[in-house]
Amino acid sequence: MNTLVMMGVRSLGRVIALHFAAQQWRVVCASRTREDVERLAKDVDAAGGQGVPVVCDLTDRASLAALVAAQPGIDLCISAQTAGGRFGSKPLLDIDDAELDRACNVYLKGTWNLLKAVGPKMLAQGKGTFLQIGTSSGVRTRDGFAALGAVQHGLRALVQVAAREWRGQGVHVAYLPIDGGIGANGGTERAISKDEIARACAYLHGQERSAWTHELLLRPPATDWSAPT
Repeated sequence: MNTLVMMGVRSLGRVIALHFAAQQWRVVCASRTREDVERLAKDVDAAGGQGVPVVCDLTDRASLAALVAAQPGIDLCISAQTAGGRFGSKPLLDIDDAELDRACNVYLKGTWNLLKAVGPKMLAQGKGTFLQIGTSSGVRTRDGFAALGAVQHGLRALVQVAAREWRGQGVHVAYLPIDGGIGANGGTERAISKDEIARACAYLHGQERSAWTHELLLRPPATDWSAPT
Protein backbone atom coordinates (compact mmCIF):
# COMPACT_ATOMS: atom_id res chain seq x y z
CA MET A 1 0.00 0.00 0.00
CA ASN A 2 1.41 3.39 -1.00
CA THR A 3 1.88 5.98 1.75
CA LEU A 4 1.09 9.69 1.54
CA VAL A 5 2.14 12.10 4.27
CA MET A 6 -0.36 14.96 4.06
CA MET A 7 0.74 18.09 5.91
CA GLY A 8 -2.28 20.34 6.41
CA VAL A 9 -5.69 18.67 6.65
CA ARG A 10 -8.44 21.23 7.02
CA SER A 11 -9.27 22.47 3.53
CA LEU A 12 -7.21 21.73 0.44
CA GLY A 13 -5.21 19.06 2.25
CA ARG A 14 -8.42 17.27 3.16
CA VAL A 15 -9.55 17.04 -0.47
CA ILE A 16 -6.11 15.84 -1.58
CA ALA A 17 -6.04 13.20 1.15
CA LEU A 18 -9.46 11.86 0.16
CA HIS A 19 -8.44 11.77 -3.51
CA PHE A 20 -5.59 9.41 -2.68
CA ALA A 21 -7.75 7.48 -0.21
CA ALA A 22 -10.07 6.64 -3.10
CA GLN A 23 -7.04 5.03 -4.77
CA GLN A 24 -6.57 2.91 -1.62
CA TRP A 25 -3.55 4.78 -0.31
CA ARG A 26 -2.41 4.84 3.30
CA VAL A 27 -2.69 8.52 4.29
CA VAL A 28 -0.82 9.97 7.24
CA CYS A 29 -3.00 12.92 8.24
CA ALA A 30 -0.66 15.40 9.92
CA SER A 31 -1.51 18.65 11.64
CA ARG A 32 -1.31 20.40 15.01
CA THR A 33 -4.94 19.74 15.97
CA ARG A 34 -5.85 16.25 17.15
CA GLU A 35 -9.53 16.65 16.33
CA ASP A 36 -8.74 17.56 12.72
CA VAL A 37 -6.34 14.68 12.05
CA GLU A 38 -8.58 12.10 13.70
CA ARG A 39 -11.62 13.28 11.75
CA LEU A 40 -9.80 13.11 8.44
CA ALA A 41 -8.26 9.72 9.23
CA LYS A 42 -11.74 8.29 9.74
CA ASP A 43 -12.92 9.82 6.47
CA VAL A 44 -9.89 8.35 4.67
CA ASP A 45 -10.89 4.92 5.98
CA ALA A 46 -14.45 5.45 4.77
CA ALA A 47 -13.17 6.50 1.32
CA GLY A 48 -11.28 3.26 0.84
CA GLY A 49 -7.84 4.11 2.17
CA GLN A 50 -6.12 3.71 5.50
CA GLY A 51 -6.03 6.81 7.65
CA VAL A 52 -3.28 7.42 10.19
CA PRO A 53 -3.78 10.46 12.45
CA VAL A 54 -0.56 12.17 13.61
CA VAL A 55 -0.36 15.32 15.69
CA CYS A 56 2.77 17.28 14.78
CA ASP A 57 4.01 20.80 14.14
CA LEU A 58 6.10 22.03 11.23
CA THR A 59 7.97 24.32 13.62
CA ASP A 60 8.87 21.37 15.87
CA ARG A 61 11.46 19.22 14.12
CA ALA A 62 11.31 16.52 16.81
CA SER A 63 7.62 15.92 16.09
CA LEU A 64 8.37 15.59 12.38
CA ALA A 65 11.23 13.17 13.06
CA ALA A 66 8.86 11.00 15.12
CA LEU A 67 6.30 11.02 12.31
CA VAL A 68 8.86 9.91 9.73
CA ALA A 69 10.41 7.27 11.99
CA ALA A 70 7.00 5.64 12.43
CA GLN A 71 6.55 5.12 8.66
CA PRO A 72 7.95 2.00 6.97
CA GLY A 73 8.21 4.04 3.79
CA ILE A 74 7.00 7.32 2.32
CA ASP A 75 5.99 7.40 -1.35
CA LEU A 76 4.62 10.94 -1.40
CA CYS A 77 4.71 13.95 0.91
CA ILE A 78 2.53 16.96 0.18
CA SER A 79 2.85 20.17 2.16
CA ALA A 80 -0.22 22.40 2.06
CA GLN A 81 0.31 24.43 5.20
CA THR A 82 -1.25 27.82 5.86
CA ALA A 83 -0.04 30.53 8.21
CA GLY A 84 -3.51 31.82 9.05
CA GLY A 85 -4.00 35.38 10.24
CA ARG A 86 -4.88 38.40 8.13
CA PHE A 87 -5.77 38.06 4.46
CA GLY A 88 -5.60 40.75 1.81
CA SER A 89 -3.31 43.56 0.68
CA LYS A 90 -1.67 46.07 2.97
CA PRO A 91 1.11 48.61 2.36
CA LEU A 92 4.58 47.38 3.29
CA LEU A 93 5.07 50.12 5.90
CA ASP A 94 1.80 49.17 7.62
CA ILE A 95 2.49 45.43 7.92
CA ASP A 96 3.34 44.33 11.44
CA ASP A 97 6.69 42.59 11.87
CA ALA A 98 4.91 39.67 13.52
CA GLU A 99 3.17 38.89 10.26
CA LEU A 100 6.49 38.36 8.49
CA ASP A 101 7.82 36.29 11.39
CA ARG A 102 4.74 34.06 11.39
CA ALA A 103 4.88 33.48 7.65
CA CYS A 104 8.60 32.70 7.82
CA ASN A 105 8.08 30.16 10.59
CA VAL A 106 5.13 28.38 9.01
CA TYR A 107 6.10 28.42 5.35
CA LEU A 108 9.84 28.82 4.99
CA LYS A 109 11.15 27.30 8.24
CA GLY A 110 8.28 24.80 8.30
CA THR A 111 9.13 23.38 4.89
CA TRP A 112 12.84 23.54 5.75
CA ASN A 113 12.09 21.30 8.76
CA LEU A 114 9.88 18.99 6.73
CA LEU A 115 12.50 18.51 4.01
CA LYS A 116 15.10 17.78 6.70
CA ALA A 117 12.79 15.14 8.19
CA VAL A 118 11.42 13.46 5.06
CA GLY A 119 14.45 13.83 2.79
CA PRO A 120 16.74 11.27 4.42
CA LYS A 121 14.10 8.53 4.25
CA MET A 122 13.27 9.21 0.61
CA LEU A 123 16.95 9.38 -0.35
CA ALA A 124 17.59 6.10 1.47
CA GLN A 125 14.69 4.56 -0.45
CA GLY A 126 16.03 5.95 -3.72
CA LYS A 127 12.51 7.12 -4.59
CA GLY A 128 9.64 9.31 -3.47
CA THR A 129 7.91 12.57 -4.32
CA PHE A 130 7.81 15.80 -2.33
CA LEU A 131 5.25 18.40 -3.41
CA GLN A 132 5.00 21.91 -2.00
CA ILE A 133 1.77 23.82 -2.55
CA GLY A 134 2.47 27.52 -3.10
CA THR A 135 0.58 30.74 -3.82
CA SER A 136 0.59 33.35 -6.55
CA SER A 137 2.97 35.41 -4.40
CA GLY A 138 5.62 32.77 -5.01
CA VAL A 139 5.73 33.41 -8.75
CA ARG A 140 4.96 37.13 -9.05
CA THR A 141 5.01 40.10 -6.70
CA ARG A 142 2.01 42.35 -6.09
CA ASP A 143 1.45 45.64 -4.32
CA GLY A 144 0.29 45.04 -0.77
CA PHE A 145 1.78 41.56 -0.37
CA ALA A 146 5.34 42.32 0.72
CA ALA A 147 5.53 39.80 3.56
CA LEU A 148 3.83 36.94 1.77
CA GLY A 149 5.73 37.62 -1.45
CA ALA A 150 9.10 37.65 0.28
CA VAL A 151 8.40 34.39 2.11
CA GLN A 152 6.80 32.59 -0.83
CA HIS A 153 9.70 33.50 -3.13
CA GLY A 154 12.05 32.07 -0.53
CA LEU A 155 9.93 28.93 -0.31
CA ARG A 156 10.05 28.50 -4.08
CA ALA A 157 13.83 28.85 -4.03
CA LEU A 158 14.15 26.28 -1.24
CA VAL A 159 12.09 23.75 -3.16
CA GLN A 160 14.09 24.39 -6.34
CA VAL A 161 17.35 23.64 -4.54
CA ALA A 162 15.96 20.42 -3.07
CA ALA A 163 14.79 19.40 -6.55
CA ARG A 164 18.25 19.99 -8.00
CA GLU A 165 20.06 18.14 -5.22
CA TRP A 166 17.76 15.11 -4.96
CA ARG A 167 16.76 14.47 -8.58
CA GLY A 168 19.91 12.45 -9.29
CA GLN A 169 19.15 10.21 -6.33
CA GLY A 170 15.66 9.29 -7.48
CA VAL A 171 13.59 11.74 -5.43
CA HIS A 172 11.14 13.98 -7.30
CA VAL A 173 10.64 17.43 -5.74
CA ALA A 174 8.16 19.88 -7.25
CA TYR A 175 6.60 23.25 -6.50
CA LEU A 176 2.88 23.61 -7.22
CA PRO A 177 1.83 27.29 -7.07
CA ILE A 178 -1.87 28.11 -7.22
CA ASP A 179 -2.08 31.45 -9.03
CA GLY A 180 -5.72 32.23 -8.37
CA GLY A 181 -8.58 31.46 -6.05
CA ILE A 182 -9.42 27.97 -4.84
CA GLY A 183 -13.02 26.84 -5.25
CA ALA A 184 -14.81 24.58 -2.82
CA ASN A 185 -16.98 22.62 -5.25
CA GLY A 186 -15.82 22.76 -8.83
CA GLY A 187 -13.82 25.40 -10.63
CA THR A 188 -14.93 28.80 -11.89
CA GLU A 189 -13.52 31.41 -14.22
CA ARG A 190 -11.46 32.79 -11.34
CA ALA A 191 -10.99 29.80 -9.04
CA ILE A 192 -9.43 26.36 -9.38
CA SER A 193 -11.28 23.43 -7.87
CA LYS A 194 -9.63 21.54 -5.04
CA ASP A 195 -10.29 18.30 -6.91
CA GLU A 196 -8.22 19.52 -9.86
CA ILE A 197 -5.36 20.44 -7.55
CA ALA A 198 -5.52 16.93 -6.10
CA ARG A 199 -5.39 15.48 -9.61
CA ALA A 200 -2.38 17.68 -10.38
CA CYS A 201 -0.62 16.19 -7.35
CA ALA A 202 -1.39 12.67 -8.56
CA TYR A 203 -0.12 13.57 -12.04
CA LEU A 204 3.18 14.88 -10.72
CA HIS A 205 3.71 11.81 -8.57
CA GLY A 206 2.94 9.48 -11.46
CA GLN A 207 5.43 11.02 -13.88
CA GLU A 208 8.26 8.99 -15.33
CA ARG A 209 11.68 10.12 -14.09
CA SER A 210 12.77 11.05 -17.61
CA ALA A 211 10.08 13.73 -17.76
CA TRP A 212 9.77 15.04 -14.22
CA THR A 213 8.12 18.43 -13.83
CA HIS A 214 9.67 20.53 -11.05
CA GLU A 215 7.17 23.39 -11.17
CA LEU A 216 3.53 23.19 -12.22
CA LEU A 217 1.68 26.51 -12.22
CA LEU A 218 -2.13 26.36 -12.06
CA ARG A 219 -4.17 29.39 -13.15
CA PRO A 220 -7.93 29.74 -13.68
CA PRO A 221 -9.09 30.92 -17.13
CA ALA A 222 -10.09 34.48 -16.16
CA THR A 223 -6.58 35.34 -14.97
CA ASP A 224 -3.76 36.41 -17.27
CA TRP A 225 -2.45 32.92 -18.01
CA SER A 226 0.16 34.39 -20.39
CA ALA A 227 1.72 36.57 -17.68
CA PRO A 228 5.37 35.91 -16.91
CA THR A 229 6.20 34.14 -13.69
